[in-house]
This record gives sequence, structure tokens and C-alpha cells, in this order.
Amino acid sequence: MSGLPVEPVRLLGFVNHIAPSADVEEAIARAFEWGVDAVVAQGTGSDWGPYWLGSGEQVAANQAANVEPYVRAALEHGVPFVFSFGIAGGDVHLESCLRRFDEMCERNGWRPRVGVIRSELSRADLRAAVEQGPPVVPCAAGAGLADPLTVEDVDQVERVVALIGPEPVMAGLEQGVDGVITGRALDIGLFMALPMLRGIPTAIAAHAGKMLECGGLALEPGDSGRCIWASLDATGFTVRSPHEGAAPTIRSLVSHTFYERSHPTQEDNPGGTLDLSAATYAEVDGGIRCEGAQWHEAPYTLLLEGARREGFRAVSLLGVREPALLEQARSWTDAAEQATLTAPRFAQAVAEGRLRLHTRIFGLDAVLGDLEPHHAVTGHEAGVLVDVVADTAELAQEAAYYAFIRLFIGPYPGRKTTAGNAAAPLMPVVVPVSDVYSFSIYHLLPVADPVAAFPVDVTAFPRRVSAPSNPEVAHAAL
Repeated sequence: MSGLPVEPVRLLGFVNHIAPSADVEEAIARAFEWGVDAVVAQGTGSDWGPYWLGSGEQVAANQAANVEPYVRAALEHGVPFVFSFGIAGGDVHLESCLRRFDEMCERNGWRPRVGVIRSELSRADLRAAVEQGPPVVPCAAGAGLADPLTVEDVDQVERVVALIGPEPVMAGLEQGVDGVITGRALDIGLFMALPMLRGIPTAIAAHAGKMLECGGLALEPGDSGRCIWASLDATGFTVRSPHEGAAPTIRSLVSHTFYERSHPTQEDNPGGTLDLSAATYAEVDGGIRCEGAQWHEAPYTLLLEGARREGFRAVSLLGVREPALLEQARSWTDAAEQATLTAPRFAQAVAEGRLRLHTRIFGLDAVLGDLEPHHAVTGHEAGVLVDVVADTAELAQEAAYYAFIRLFIGPYPGRKTTAGNAAAPLMPVVVPVSDVYSFSIYHLLPVADPVAAFPVDVTAFPRRVSAPSNPEVAHAAL
């Protein structure tokens, strides 16, 4: 589309993996009094680490229940909804949410036509892309990621998703559907889609998306259980709060632009960089007016997220408040670590990289580790977490118990008793946790067409037949 838009585009944004605030119905009604052209929410992310992506398990958040009042309003007013669903965003996660969406539509008697866009990539397609080039390079340097990505890296991964940008969502909306639901997606891309489709400049669409992507978190006070509203036009956008007791301020909006960004004014995105170095913010009647964003075009890349299984985790927890022990807490835990890792029963596994053990002292350096500038416990008590990752659950639990015992009864200078200087708040003292995953793929895949990898499957809900159980069926070629 060319030329300036004739009408503004008004968006109501929220976060669908967070339960809505108690006044959600009043807020939605107020927003629709101002006018809404689309209801948009992000529901995927990597903030929780690689576990959900690798395991295929789902976060205990009923995302369908969270979107219900918003979907009801969108259908009643005849405007589209745009959601990403499923946290990690793999096919198994999306399908779990779609089943709840089925139930919600059935219960309410809704029959929406929805464009479903999946984001999981097959190993075969990604392997072919790696073999045929161009190189798939890490998203960030110094993160210990393969440079470039190799076929072996692809073969070792449990699951890979690619973040859907605004273009596939635009393709879905162009089909006249009641809504678009995606797997893992670029958060701001969901908010950019309809404005870009209606001719809003990319820079303004991206800047507004940045403000709306976390719902009411950009308000004062910030709360992602709340929603947020914005009206976009050819020169900028105005942000308002539909909630009583919360409002956008210049401070809250500018602060939110720093969210999840390494540079104060530049943010790299698929196809370009959002440049806020000349952005302005001004109070207007009922809200904040934002202008001045720029967009610098760049070759299009898809951000890939892939999780590889690293082993199994077992933990143990101890509490300490004996002053003499607190004074030498780190040397005490270091000795227990060393005793465990060099024990004959574990030495070979350690040498082969099948066993790792760390102790984290909450109250000393559990957050920053070696970067912590303070080297002494300053409080009257501390907690010690024994964290073991091994290639089997049995080995992890055995090593965790060995370390626990070394800490529980191990000697230290100045000890007044023979044992019992640490407390064990958990029983059993060793807790088997789960499989452990790492983000072994966090790379940029160059593509010529941002839509080709993400076909839109227009589906009538509630579905009478379940989606294919074999995710490979739904995978798109790169």
C-alpha cells in the first residue's frame, strides 16, 4: 500500500499469558468507546529460558481464559484479534492453547475464522538451509553459540522455532479472518501488522508496538495484567490508559523503550532497525503523544530459537546462621564442591563432562556469581543451593546428596560442634527437578521472503477434527 493512511489505526494491547486485572471488562468497554480497530496480545517469549521449548511442556497459564473477554469484545464489534500463543511457541505449545481456544469457542457459541500461523521449523528444512547457505550466525557475539550454525547443531536440538514477523500476520489479516493466532512471534510485529497493512509508516508501527507489547506495564503504575490503548496515524501515535488509576506518563513510556534492549536508542528487528534517537513525547489531552521514530532498512533475518537437552538437574537446599560458618561460607562450599567433584565415584563423569556441580549462596553471590563485588555475608543467615546437572537423574541425585552431606557435616575452622551447623528445609533433602536444556540455537537466518516460511492456515473454530498429531505435517519449507 502506498500513500498516507486516511484514517488512524487504533489498537488495544495486552499480554495473554498474564491473568487480566479485575477491572478488565470496564477497561475494554472504555477502550471501545474510544474506538478499536484490532485487539492485539503477545503470548510467547524466551524470558523463562529454554526449558519449555526443549521439553514441550506448557506453562501453567490458561491463555485461552485470559483472552476470553478480549475475544468476546472483538467479535461483538467486528474487529480482528491478533495473538501469539503458547509461551515457547512450538507446535505442541500452540496446539495446547488452541484446544483451550476450541473449548472457549464451543462454550460461548462462537464460530470465528482464524488464520493460524505456526512457527516451528523442521530439522530437515533447517538442515537444508544451513547446508545451502548463506551462513546462519549467532544473534549476539560472545554467547558461546556456534558460529556459524552447523548441521550437527541442528541434529542435536530438540525443537526450533523462528519468530514470526509482521508480514505473515499481515498476510493472514488480508484474508478477512476474524483473528490471527501464531506460535512464537516477534512481540512488536504482532502490533505492527494491521497498522502497516493500512499504510502506517513502519517506524511508527514499530515504536507503538514497543509501547504496547507488554500491555499495562508501560503505564504508571505498571501492571501487565492491564491493557493499553493507542491511536496511530501518519506522524505518530497517542497512548491512553483504559484503566482508572493507571495512566501513561512521559517517564513511564520512555522507560519502557529501554525494556529488553541493549542500546539506548537503537533496536534491531527483522528487516530493519528502530531508531528512537529523535523520538519525542508530549502530554496531550488524556494521553501521551509520541513522534519522531525512524526505521533503517536492513537485510531480513529470522531469529531462531532452539533448545538442546543438557542433562538432568537435582538440587539440595541448606540454611546457615552460625556466625563462624557465615564468615567462611564460600570456602566451606568450595571445599564441598571440590570433595564431590574429585570423589572417585564421580571423577570420570566430571572428566567426561557428564556431571556439573555448583553451589549458590543466597545472601552472598547467588545472583552475580564471580561478578559480585562484595565478598562477605552481611546478614545473619544465608541459603546454600546445591545445583547438579548430570547426564542421568540417578547420577545427579547421587552427587547432590554427596555434596549435601559434605556441607551438612563437613568440618570448618572454628566449628564448635561435630555436625548440625546447617539446616535442611526440604525433605527429601535432594529434590529431583527435571531435564535441563540450553539455547544452543539463538541465530539469525537470512531469508529473501519473510512470509514463505509461515503459511496461513485459515481454520474455523471450534475445530471438529484435531490438528495433525505429527508436527512435521504442518512445517513449512524455508
